[in-house]
Amino acid sequence: MEKFHTIKPEFNGPVVTLWLSRPEVHNALNDIMIREISSFFTAIEQNPEIRFAILRGEGKSFCSGADLQWMKRAFTLSEEENLRESRELSDMFGVIYKSSKIVFAIVHGNVFGGGNGLVAVSDLAYAIDSSVFSLSETRIGMAAASITPYMLHKVNGADLKELIFSAKSFSGDEAVKYGLLNRSFPSQIDLENHLNSIISQMVANGKQALRESKRLINRFMEHANTAEIEKIPALLAQIRVSSEAQEGFTAFLEKRKPNW
Repeated sequence: MEKFHTIKPEFNGPVVTLWLSRPEVHNALNDIMIREISSFFTAIEQNPEIRFAILRGEGKSFCSGADLQWMKRAFTLSEEENLRESRELSDMFGVIYKSSKIVFAIVHGNVFGGGNGLVAVSDLAYAIDSSVFSLSETRIGMAAASITPYMLHKVNGADLKELIFSAKSFSGDEAVKYGLLNRSFPSQIDLENHLNSIISQMVANGKQALRESKRLINRFMEHANTAEIEKIPALLAQIRVSSEAQEGFTAFLEKRKPNW
């Protein structure tokens, strides 16, 4: 497997843990990390011995969304260049979601913006109660475009509108009520004990049965068809170069209220 710079795979029999490894920026997503995550999930798809993939974050947070320096550069790109990067982001979520492996998201700390997308494309998601979630894109004039189809697999439309329109913060316990998480735990020890227990139960089950069950459930959960999902990168690219997004991001960097 290739050498990675922003992620760290840890193999343990049928289980691989993928650590998001940019703790100095709360594991914020940038173009390199996006490509490396896609490459990793593409690679393990070819390994039948790996049955379970666990997404985790090093340091204080799971994933704080888009990296500010990456976003700052994106706002200087043309719509065509933004389209290419938006496709890579959309493809990353797609390759995780379509993986034949059972994917877990184990969450702590901050889960902002696209970090919620990583949770949404995972099959099972567990967190610490103190985790802080936010779909914060609208605060800077952006839309939660790439993650919306996958969020709708877990969060009902009315609740998702409230979370996106308000960009409010919510806890691990609230994320369970919204459907984004399967369960939330008061401590890391409780979470780890549950994770070990559920994997032990799954290992005893048929490999093909699990794989086909996942495929069947996902097929019947899908509300947006492939053609609609393929339109999302173009929409995101258009929003990134809009005057509102430019003003929103600039105001965020300058720590002032946007002029809208």
